[in-house]
Formats: sequence, C-alpha cells, structure tokens
Amino acid sequence: MHEIEFLKVIVIIFGLASLVIFIFNKLKLPSVVGFLLTGIIAGPYALGLISDIEIIDVLAEIGVILLLFIIGMEFSIKKLLKIKNIVFIGGLMQVVITILVVVLILHFFTHVPYNQAVFVGFLVALSSTAIILKILQENDQVETHHGKISLGILIFQDLIIVPMMLFVPFLSGENTNVGSELLLLLIKSIALLGVTFMFARWFIPFVLHKIAVSNSQELFLIAIIVIGFAIASFSAWLGLSLALGAFLAGLAISESSYSYQAIGNIVPFRDVFASFFFVSIGMLLDLNFFITNWVNILIITIILIALKSIIILLVSFVLGYPFRIAFRSGLILSQIGEFSFILAIMGLSNHLIDNHFYQMFLAVAILSMSVTPIFIIFSKPITNFFAKMPMPLIVRRGLKKLPKPNAPELSGHTILVGKSQDSSLMKSMELANITFVIIDTDADLVRNMQNQGINAVYGDAQYKSVLEEASVKDASSMLLYVEGTSHKASIITAAKKLNPKLHIVVRTRYIDDLEYLHEMGADDVIPIEFEAYLEMFSRALNHYLVPHEEIERLLAKIRANGYKAFRSNGERSKAEKLNIPDFEINTMIIHKNSVAYQKSIKELDLRNKTGISILAVKRRNEVFTNPSADFILEEKDIIYTLGDHYNATCLNEIFKHV
Repeated sequence: MHEIEFLKVIVIIFGLASLVIFIFNKLKLPSVVGFLLTGIIAGPYALGLISDIEIIDVLAEIGVILLLFIIGMEFSIKKLLKIKNIVFIGGLMQVVITILVVVLILHFFTHVPYNQAVFVGFLVALSSTAIILKILQENDQVETHHGKISLGILIFQDLIIVPMMLFVPFLSGENTNVGSELLLLLIKSIALLGVTFMFARWFIPFVLHKIAVSNSQELFLIAIIVIGFAIASFSAWLGLSLALGAFLAGLAISESSYSYQAIGNIVPFRDVFASFFFVSIGMLLDLNFFITNWVNILIITIILIALKSIIILLVSFVLGYPFRIAFRSGLILSQIGEFSFILAIMGLSNHLIDNHFYQMFLAVAILSMSVTPIFIIFSKPITNFFAKMPMPLIVRRGLKKLPKPNAPELSGHTILVGKSQDSSLMKSMELANITFVIIDTDADLVRNMQNQGINAVYGDAQYKSVLEEASVKDASSMLLYVEGTSHKASIITAAKKLNPKLHIVVRTRYIDDLEYLHEMGADDVIPIEFEAYLEMFSRALNHYLVPHEEIERLLAKIRANGYKAFRSNGERSKAEKLNIPDFEINTMIIHKNSVAYQKSIKELDLRNKTGISILAVKRRNEVFTNPSADFILEEKDIIYTLGDHYNATCLNEIFKHV
C-alpha cells in the first residue's frame, strides 16, 4: 500500500463526501445515504476515481470494529440482562423464521435448491447494526421500546454471524463435519468470554484508574484503543469475528467508571472510519446492472422490506409489544445488514451464488439501506397511518402491559464541572439542600466522592456520553469551573445541545471572555477578578455610608453593562454619579479633664453647636445606642459620633486637651 495512493484515496473520499453531505444537509437528508452515494460516484462503475478498493476495505473494517466497540461500551452487561428476552428469544425467533420463510418462498415458488435457499435466508435475516444504531443514537431513540427491540435483535444477529459463516462450507458441500466445527466454535467462544471476563474484572479497572490519575488524555485514549483492538485481535486469532471481539471489549470497559470518558474519546474516530464503511458498500454497486434491472431490484426490495417488517412485527407481538411499537420496530430492521456482504462474498467464492445474483443482492441491499434512515426518522408518522387500520384489540394493545418508563434518578439538579480545586461550592450546595452531580477529570477525587456516596462522574464534560451520565437532560443548572476559554465553550455547546433550557453559570478569569461565552450559550458569566474589585468597591462605598440600596443598584448596573465601567480605558463614565455624603463616623474617649466629663448629652448640645450627633456610647462591655438627652457621660466612656470630617477632628482634639 503506497503512501501516495493512500493519501489520494483519503483526499478523494473526504473531498467528495464533504460536497455530497453538504448538499444532503441542505436537503435535510440522512448523511448515511450521502456516504453510500459518495461510494457509488467514486467507485469503479461510475467515475472510477479510486482504483485501490483494498484501502477502503481496510478502513471500513476499522470503522465496523470501532462502531461495535462503542456499542459494547454504551450497552453494559446490566442493560443486556434487562433485555435478555429480546436478545435470545426475539433474536432467535427472528433469524429462524426469516430463514424458513425465505427457504419456503425460494424452494417452492422458484425451485431454488435447499442449500442455496438457506444461504439466501442467512443474507436476508441480518440487519444493519451500523446504520440503525447510528441513526437511533443521533435521534436519541436507543432507550425507547422500539430502540430496545432493535438493539436486542441486532445483538443476536451479530452473535449468530459466526455460526452462519461456519455453515457456508457445509452448505456448499465442501465440509460435512459440522458437528466438530460447532464444538470447536463453542470452545473458542468460551475462551474469548473467559479472557474478556478477566479483563473486565481485574485488568481494565486497575489499568484505567492508574492512567486516569496521570491526567494524560493522550495516554488514556491510547490505552482504550489498545484494549479494544487487543480483544478484537484475540477474537480473530481464535477464528471468530473481529466485530464480536470489539463488542465484547467494549462490554468489558462498560463495567468500569471510565467508560463514558472512553466513549467521548473514541466517537470522533468511529465517525471517521464508519464513513469509509458506507463508502465501501457504495463502491460495490454496478450502475449499469442497476439501470438495466431497476424494475426487478425495486420489486425485490419492496418484497424484502415488507417481509422483514411483518416477521419482526410478529416477533415483537409475541414478546408482548403492541402494534405501534412492533410495527415501528419492523420498519427499522427491514434492511439488509453489513455482515451480509461478508457472507455474500463467501457464498460467491463457494459457488452458492453466481455473479448475477451477487449484483442483484448488492443493489437490493444498498437500496434497502438507503431508505432505512428515512424509515427510522419517519417511522412514527408511518406507524400512526397504519395504526388507523381496523385490527383486533389484542393486537392494538399487545399481549402484556408494558412497564412504565423509569423516572430519571436525577431531576432538577445542578451539575458542578471541575470542582477538584475548590470544594466550597459543593459544601454550599449541601447546606442549601440542592442535589448536585460532580463532573471531574481527577480520578482519585471522583473515586473518593463515589465511595462517600456523592454523585460523581469521571470524564471531560465536553463529551456527550459524560454529560448524559450526569443526567444533563434532566438538570436545572450547570456551574462551570474549568480553565481554558475554548474548553468552556465546548462544554457549553455540548450541554446546550442536549438541554437547551439548562441554565449555565461560568467562572472566568478574564473579562474579555464575557461576550464570547455569552454567544456560546452561557447564561451568566462571572469574571472572578472583577467581582473581587466590585466587592472592594462596595466596601469602600459602605465606609462612606452610601445607602445599601444605592450600592446594590450601582453594582447591578455595572454587571448589566458587562462590566464596561471597568473597561473604560480612562474615559469618563456616563453612568450616574453617586452622591457620597461628606461626613464620617468617629470615636472619642471621655477623660476626667474633658468638657464632656459628667455632663449630659443635652448639656453638651453638640448637634446645635457643631452639627455632630452622638450615635452610641460604650461603657465597659455595654453599648447604649441612641442614648437619651439625659444620658450622663462618665470617664472612659467611648462615644460614637456622626458628622463632617473637619468638625469631628476639631471636637476630638478639644475632648483630648481641655
């Protein structure tokens, strides 16, 4: 693989894909279809821009591995056990019924031999994990009932692909010892599961914690990729699929508290490499064959979609789901899957299918994949239309009552991001009885807080997976306490995308960041340096006895104007000036030789003579506020006076020397 040819392929694919996806976004069409079209245009049967398809195949395989790796990380063993009936009962029913129906149609209506009919059943039974999960995740539908049905059946399909591959030589007549092959498969599967379990139980948590403590994002990313590809490679070494190993590797990482950070790190790579997968599929299509046979291709595609939709509808109904959910699940899973292409190539090499059937299969598969995003996005209105048809009440309602969706464990809470350096805000939240969640990249701190029963998530808050673990969609506010203006902006953008109503308060060092962070979506931006200046300014005004309301009004005005009063660069402020009174509070001690000694306040008549008023008198440990006119002053009394600075100073001198 020459590096120049490799770079040429990358430039062509990304350049053409950028143009196609840009147009698709303008037309509000799914990007997956855009990548398929990119492959068709650049492929050997259209413009022929790419001659070395092997490069695309390698990149596409990496994309599938990363896709299933992340699926495993996002779907923990606990979640898998919750839908075990869908996976093992629903998945098995769907695959078996689909194969039987295809065999029935092909053998009895078109007289296709049993072995070839079974093989075609294998191809039809599989659906596209890559397309379905990508679009379900983008539209936040994975946790819905139809999302869980789709995910459960897809997991079983991904597991059954290995036995199907082992059966291909048997169907072609080249291998008759299928029993020993299945036994060997069972032993290999147990070995793979055993290694994965040991990794998940002991190795992964220990290694990831040590790496997380180092606070090196690069090292963390490398470790995640090594773990994923190591288990995937071990799976391939055993003769199992890379995709299965990648899924199990992700499942192992999902059991650690670092899976959400890992997902955030891997997602960009998955999106890049997964695009090559869809491009590679598009390149396989012969446009001349498609144009010549488009009527047959369209008819077969419609029959395929209808057949798979009905089968999955029936399976979902048997599992207890009502018509709306069952029909919607059928629409979503009605296409051909990406692993069917691998089987088709094996079938072609083992003479189970000829080149004509192979091209027909490619055309039908790509067409069914192309309409899948439309079916998923518009599945609800399509389902509502068919739900208006007359049907038995039991079909409409389902065989069992579905459990109500679980209420979120956290709701109306506050998310504190980056509190490892200062716990005072967290303590304030506890005093105010406000529920909060901590997001931090300090692994030791997060582990300690989790051990104390505090809601804490390890990871960078700019990643969607980390924010979702902190239940950002149900949060009321976020207090952002991290460094780096661009980092703050990334977190604000990600959080607002998931929860547009989230009230975000950001702390920043620099007042110049105010406007930019507000534009990014921050609701309140607190420049800590200038807040300190405001506090000092407030104390100074308070010393001059400016009324509290007037001080608060001025501070609010400064904040409302974006702290412009502090950024005037020497220019005269247009703000209304404060009327600071020209008087102050003074204290004086009464001595025996003072004119005030043993005299009443009335006798001194200070207010009329000097304009000074006595506010209070302190005698030993007792304070007399607003003393009466008959109050007699004694030695060592401390009097508190209010008056202008000059008269107070003069009076103080008189009291000391008379």
